[in-house]
Amino acid sequence: MLDALLAYGLILLWGFAMIWVGILVGSTLRSVEAVNGVMFTTMFPITFLANTFAPPEGMPSWLRTIAEWNPISSLVQAVRELWGNTPPAPPDAAWPLQHPVLMTVVWTLGITAVIAPLALRSFQRRTSD
Repeated sequence: MLDALLAYGLILLWGFAMIWVGILVGSTLRSVEAVNGVMFTTMFPITFLANTFAPPEGMPSWLRTIAEWNPISSLVQAVRELWGNTPPAPPDAAWPLQHPVLMTVVWTLGITAVIAPLALRSFQRRTSD
């Protein structure tokens, strides 16, 4: 039960970080279509360059490295482990997949710490004109 709640908490924390990304992009670009295009063309490949749909173990080494260090991979691995849907990452997996809960928290706090001030500044610039 506690693991399930922790998984939901990680998803909410990730969503909070992604809201700041959306605010930054939305405050920077001029049209809804541009925001939609930028968000789709960045988030779509990032999602597929993770362990979301395929395990990294079968990927070429260069792609496996990208997939294992992708922040979405940490989130996916953490949620799968906490919900009991998968065993822990294999011993040869990268550090973020061996410690996915910690890395998800680190990624989300890092993304928020970098993007939130930029988003606030962009929003203030956009609304003060």
